[in-house]
Amino acid sequence: MTKNSKKGKIVSCLDMGSSKLICIIASVSNEHIEILGYGHKESRGINASAISDMRIAQKSIINVIAEAERMAGFNIEKLMIGISGSQVISSRKEFGCKISSEVVKDVDIFNLTSKVRSDFKKNNREIIHMIPMYYRIDDSSAVINPRFMTGANLFAKFHVISTSQTTIRNIENCIKRCQVSVNNYMVEPYASALACLSQNEIDLGTLLIDIGGSSTSFCVIIEDKVVFVGSSPIGGDLITKDIATILGVNTSLAEKIKNLNGSLFISPIEEKEIIKYRLQDSVSDSMIRITRIELRDIIQSRLEELFESVKLILEKSKIPYNLVPNIVITGGVASILGIDKLASEIFAKNAKIGYPTKFNSAPSEIINPTNSCALGMLVYLRNQYLKEKSKEYNENKGNWFKRFLDKVVAV
Repeated sequence: MTKNSKKGKIVSCLDMGSSKLICIIASVSNEHIEILGYGHKESRGINASAISDMRIAQKSIINVIAEAERMAGFNIEKLMIGISGSQVISSRKEFGCKISSEVVKDVDIFNLTSKVRSDFKKNNREIIHMIPMYYRIDDSSAVINPRFMTGANLFAKFHVISTSQTTIRNIENCIKRCQVSVNNYMVEPYASALACLSQNEIDLGTLLIDIGGSSTSFCVIIEDKVVFVGSSPIGGDLITKDIATILGVNTSLAEKIKNLNGSLFISPIEEKEIIKYRLQDSVSDSMIRITRIELRDIIQSRLEELFESVKLILEKSKIPYNLVPNIVITGGVASILGIDKLASEIFAKNAKIGYPTKFNSAPSEIINPTNSCALGMLVYLRNQYLKEKSKEYNENKGNWFKRFLDKVVAV
């Protein structure tokens, strides 16, 4: 939702993950982002942002929105939705059009973007983000801003992040049944990047890996632009299933074992230490036992597979990710101790855990890697608010000068 208030603008967002739903309501202003309310619920009827069961998903979304509204003290009408990287296709294409007058104007750039949207719409694709990589006039070299330049034809290469129109229609249908509407969409790894990365990391280049429940989304940012978005079908749930299968326990207990004991750092003294859990639902009330190094090996083998799959996808994409100096890991699985060191070894780059860093006054329980995507959407919405304010200021300034000239002419 977006609406104006005395404190700034009220915005809201919904992260639709496979394992959790989080809705945040906040006020954005020139100074900061103030979180007014949030809700956190188990995700049901949703698989990686796509609706898998309309009625169950509707109930889950209503509950999480209601929780955020109760904390904020008012109802919302619109919200931004996060789309998983597994639901999108990242493509780079060049388009061209004739320049309508002597110099390039906003209308020419609009005609170019309209041509892109039309091309994707014909293929039943909904554009989530359209990022200009460069512009070119006729056969000249690339330029950043072609406005007021002379030529016959304008060309541009766009990085287009798109998803299926069917996915979008089902999300909007579900959200509409929850008595709210969708204001905008944002791909999840890009949102997480805005929450976790410093401006230096954005400028120099970073590979951000957001490890979710059913899948892992990632994006490459170079010189303040998202140049690639991808996903791997390996997520935290597979680690839980590995533990459950090997120990012969249910996934609920396996998740508990992973969360309480998940660490890739094991000292020689701890290697043979035995982790014990009593099986409360068994007839004999028996115990399950596993050494810390055995649990480490289960978790590490799956994480190695995950990082190798991301590496392979990047190599096939022909993106120059080797030039990217930083790796940032976020999402719920980022809480496993030593995961950054493992990523650093596999990619041969600096790696660290990404924490949301732009929310000084936010409740501490919400500022963690699990909520990076939802918090990043708030950063994006604040950036949009600041752009609107800047545009409004410039228009008012121009109108004032025009009124002044009119008065001078009248005299």
